Amino acid sequence: MDFVIQWVWYLLAFLAGSLVALALAAVTIKHTSEEAARADLSGAPESEAAK
Repeated sequence: MDFVIQWVWYLLAFLAGSLVALALAAVTIKHTSEEAARADLSGAPESEAAK
């Protein structure tokens, strides 16, 4: 039974860490519209694979 309790605690710690990482990513990465993203890419040089 101790193993199950330890496993549940590890699972909860993993979920908590995942939520913290998701929150940090949501705060630091700014949302842009598709039009703004395409405008940013219009000045970038194209790679040979995209041609």
